[in-house]
Amino acid sequence: MVSRLPYKCPAAPYEAAFLAEALLRQRGRQDASQLDVFTPEPFPMPTAGPVLGEALEQMLRERGIGFHPGSTVARIDHEAGRLHFADGTEAGYDLLLGVPAHQAPGVVQQSALAGASGFVPVDGTTLATGADGVFAIGDVTAIPIAGGKMLPKAGVFAHREAGVVAHRITDELAGRSPTATFDGAGACFVELGDGRAAYATGVFYGDDGPNIRLRQPARRWHLAKLTFEQYWLRRWF
Repeated sequence: MVSRLPYKCPAAPYEAAFLAEALLRQRGRQDASQLDVFTPEPFPMPTAGPVLGEALEQMLRERGIGFHPGSTVARIDHEAGRLHFADGTEAGYDLLLGVPAHQAPGVVQQSALAGASGFVPVDGTTLATGADGVFAIGDVTAIPIAGGKMLPKAGVFAHREAGVVAHRITDELAGRSPTATFDGAGACFVELGDGRAAYATGVFYGDDGPNIRLRQPARRWHLAKLTFEQYWLRRWF
């Protein structure tokens, strides 16, 4: 259940549903269980565009996972195990896996850099804020993309944005004109369980919306994600 927008890592709620379905199936409990995803979104991962969303919705259907778009939670009755939605409908649950809305840290929200949303507006290509010499990257930023949406809150973007900002600061200190820019490119693994994953990659800054390609689920993408994860763990820890 996605409670509010935005939230971090657009694929995460769907990965949780896929992994739960795989676990229940492996334990022979799929016929005794019902999995449902409730979200305020019109389709899965709308910031990545409708093509990817339709593909993920099809994957949910194939696994018997109910999908309920446009469902905004108004209240959770944990004693009765009931979800109450803004449109007056309700749904019961035995186990609730909830995704809270993401917020910038209080120090950011209370700063002069924050906009009305509580996030920091930045130039999408330079990551510069409205304050001279100040940049912002990652989950605290608000970067508009086509269709009235915002760039997703995901680590892959923060990582690439950091490199852009580091190069721009280095150039400025060296007396050079900064040239590094962020192009809105990113990638995302989508875990499906059973040792398989899908892989999406593309650019989010297109004039007509994100241009994202989804590679079909395969074991190699799951192994690629493990390799990616292990690389960074070894490098930093």
